[in-house]
Order: sequence, then C-alpha cells, then structure tokens
Amino acid sequence: MRTANYVFSVISIILGIVLILFMLSQDTGWNIGIAIGVVLVLNGVVRLWFTQDD
Repeated sequence: MRTANYVFSVISIILGIVLILFMLSQDTGWNIGIAIGVVLVLNGVVRLWFTQDD
C-alpha cells in the first residue's frame, strides 16, 4: 500500500504541474484549470507526506 501511495502522489504532483504550466501557456489568467492543478499538487504533497509517516 505504501508503494501505491507513493506512485499516486508522484503522478498527482506531475499532472498538477503539467496542468498548471499548460493553462499558463494558454494566456487565460487564473481559471478553474489552474485551480485544479494546484489541488492536484497539494493532494500529491499530502499523500507523499503521509507515505513517509507509514
């Protein structure tokens, strides 16, 4: 289970960063896509933090 949490956290962080960079390249300003990207990154960080506690 620890390995699965680690994998999902890394995937979430990477997808969040890619989504944020993609939305910023579209020159649309702050919108729901960037907010979802931020939530994905935060989710990945929290998952990674809890993975270290196991």
